[in-house]
Amino acid sequence: MATIRRQELSKPDLTPMIDCVFQLLIFFMVTAVFAITPGLDIKLPEAEEAQAPERENLFIVVDQDGNMALNHMTVTFATLRDELEERRRLLDDTTLIIIQGDERATHGQVVQIMDIARSVGIVDQIIATEPQRN
Repeated sequence: MATIRRQELSKPDLTPMIDCVFQLLIFFMVTAVFAITPGLDIKLPEAEEAQAPERENLFIVVDQDGNMALNHMTVTFATLRDELEERRRLLDDTTLIIIQGDERATHGQVVQIMDIARSVGIVDQIIATEPQRN
């Protein structure tokens, strides 16, 4: 019986180690930065007066190759008008469209997106930028 007690006493207590692991896990979860990525690999142009919008919006992303995504759903110029009309019916008059165009995307693509949005009644439009880094 004495040998059984020695074996029980020689086992290390893992509770403090488990507590430390959980504390580290919680720390990294709380301090992690979760960035919303648009789904396409883009590089936004920089602007001095960049600011974030404050209401429900539609996001359209245009990458350097001309690929587009409306709220993380791939669209083309042929389907963009229908998608915007459908979403416009669901949202109110304060809805705006935020165009996140890669700085290497063509100006014509961005203008065409703006024209399509305006034709379905979305007159509030923003071109997304990043703050300038000094």
